[in-house]
Amino acid sequence: MSLHKTKKNKVKLIAKKAKLRKWLRNLMGVAVSGACLGFIAWRIDLDEVRNAISNFQWIYLVWGLLSLMGGYSMRIIRWATLLKASGTRINISACIAPFLGSIALNNTLPMRVGDVVRAFVFPSAIGVGKTTATGSLVMERLIDLMTLLACLMIGLSISPTTKLPEWLETTAVSLSVFGGVTLMLVFLLSGRLSRWFIRLAKQAPSGEDAGRGKILKMLGILLSSFDAMSRLPVLIWLTSLSVLVWVGEAGLFWALLLGFGLVAAPETAVIVMAIATLSTLAPSSPGYVGPFHLAAYAAISMLGGTPGEAASFAVLSHLGVWLPTTLAGALAILFNPQLFGSVKAKAETIESTN
Repeated sequence: MSLHKTKKNKVKLIAKKAKLRKWLRNLMGVAVSGACLGFIAWRIDLDEVRNAISNFQWIYLVWGLLSLMGGYSMRIIRWATLLKASGTRINISACIAPFLGSIALNNTLPMRVGDVVRAFVFPSAIGVGKTTATGSLVMERLIDLMTLLACLMIGLSISPTTKLPEWLETTAVSLSVFGGVTLMLVFLLSGRLSRWFIRLAKQAPSGEDAGRGKILKMLGILLSSFDAMSRLPVLIWLTSLSVLVWVGEAGLFWALLLGFGLVAAPETAVIVMAIATLSTLAPSSPGYVGPFHLAAYAAISMLGGTPGEAASFAVLSHLGVWLPTTLAGALAILFNPQLFGSVKAKAETIESTN
């Protein structure tokens, strides 16, 4: 067998294994979603759910959605700030469509496809490098994790009567340590590592090993963007924006708690929001169906709500977060087809060469 055929067979085998792993991850996500929803269905009485929803005061949902809109406005401003910090010339309005479009894709497709598209597809449409977009996404996730965990801890400290299960406290502490250490390493070492990787890239051999140099250069550029985005003044501004992001999100949860007639202070809404949002880290079907509902259900039950109120809150809070952002993102994609221009151009190039 020729060397070319051997390489081709290896590539096919790798592709098959990758496809199998993808299907297994998707299957596991569906199984987790089904188990979470099944547990809730086993614990509730449908008459209680209908009664809770019929007594809900819908005006509170309007206020909650306005608060959520404010939070997402801060998200877009924060992303634009991250891109500008890396030296990209871009205005906030240019970031609206790609950001909302990626959220809609995350909500409807598995494995956070929206994040991948925002990092590698949408940047071409707004004049941003893929490496810079990837760096901004990673920084965004790290800051979100730390801010969300801080919200949870502050909410618990203000509300001493609320006690989390031991496993959830352990998870929160572990995530805090992981996020804090990672952010500190990015803050302290990204500049040095960037220069080191770029120096190695220049020294890398050309010819057949040119790919190694490209990878090293890409890592150097990525770490350089981290260095620019993690400067102290930028971090302070990003942290302030992140606080406003989660205040806006917590406003939706607080409005829903009030709408169901549950006695709830703002810190209670912060705790429920943090628990429900952290649950989206678990594998699930698209839209975080299942884990989000179970986390919201458990949080309301822990705060003294009935099973019917907890289940109703879980469904309505998920719809409140998922539906408006999905619709807004779908409209952003519909009215900005140029977002997928790089994919279309690549497809046309492949078609012309075949």
